Amino acid sequence: MLKAVIVDDEKLVSDFLKIQLEQTGLANVVDQFQKPTTALCEIPNLKPDVVFLDIELPGMNGIELATKLLNVYSEIEIVFVTAYNQYAIEAFKLNAIHYLLKPADEEDIRTALERVMEKRKYYSSTVCDEQLRIELLGHFKVFHNGIEVRLKWPTVKVEELFALMLMCRKNGIGKWQLTEKLWPNVDLKKAEQNLYTTIYRLKKVLIENEIPIRIENEKGKYFLNLPHYTIDIDEQPQFDIGTLFGNKQYHWLQNAKQ
Repeated sequence: MLKAVIVDDEKLVSDFLKIQLEQTGLANVVDQFQKPTTALCEIPNLKPDVVFLDIELPGMNGIELATKLLNVYSEIEIVFVTAYNQYAIEAFKLNAIHYLLKPADEEDIRTALERVMEKRKYYSSTVCDEQLRIELLGHFKVFHNGIEVRLKWPTVKVEELFALMLMCRKNGIGKWQLTEKLWPNVDLKKAEQNLYTTIYRLKKVLIENEIPIRIENEKGKYFLNLPHYTIDIDEQPQFDIGTLFGNKQYHWLQNAKQ
């Protein structure tokens, strides 16, 4: 059963949504918050699977709150709930797993929960004996259980992000380090939004290709949770940084090697 949290400043609305969620038999609501600042402090400690988040909140709207939550707990799933559909595009830019218009009906709520469960099912089905082989020297290839996975990158930045996180896999890498390296000349707020979108797209690539790698956030740093793996740069400790990715000279490479 999924652990759910509700953030809505209208208590009666929140209580009714709690009843709807628990009647599906798919979710247990572990807490409800009316104030976004309190939710921001408490939700990372609760570690819910999904947050049902009203967009129209006092002081800090739901889009802003979701952005901050994803920064400190990137594994959370967001379902936006609102009475106004003009927020839909902005919500999906933040990669919410679903979007509900008030009053939400039972079918929409069940669909939202089933989407969360589908993603969680993928991660829970990962077994420890899976083997990964990653090659970065001269090309970028991923082999899963001996079979090459032909990855299709939705954008160049998704590929760069994955490569950079692989380079920094031992110690992790902070959000602002990532934005500085990948979007050095972009406004900080825009770069932050770009990062969240790119992380989501990378997660989607990994899931769609059944690659058992998880992106985790711990104490302000992003890490790759890898199963048993080998990577060619570990086998060549004195490798020339210029040989990575077919000699592509990404601007962050010189400082990325660990």
